[in-house]
Amino acid sequence: MKKIAITAMVLILVSLSITGCLGDKNKFIGTWQFSEGGTLTFYQNDTVSVTLSRANLLFQSSGLFTYSIANNNITFTSRGSSVGITLTFPYSFPNENTLILTSGHTPITLVKVSST
Repeated sequence: MKKIAITAMVLILVSLSITGCLGDKNKFIGTWQFSEGGTLTFYQNDTVSVTLSRANLLFQSSGLFTYSIANNNITFTSRGSSVGITLTFPYSFPNENTLILTSGHTPITLVKVSST
């Protein structure tokens, strides 16, 4: 009987941890815009499209990354590049339409503009 209780407890803890990760992943899905110029579009298949643009500098760049979420951090990994780039940021959701990524001590605030 004790084994069953321990097994049930472990299964509940694993289920809760998986649900927590999936819950945060669902919060990311969609297109987010930041004031510095650009968007991040998160997809269900663990990819994110990044578009950076600065009108005053005539600068535009885009790329496709994979992302993973763990321990309140999001990690972006470049795809299709011979130079592997991996970036990790702590994140928070002050509300459902605001995402804050922290780079060093600098917060980057993104606003959700659409759901995908």
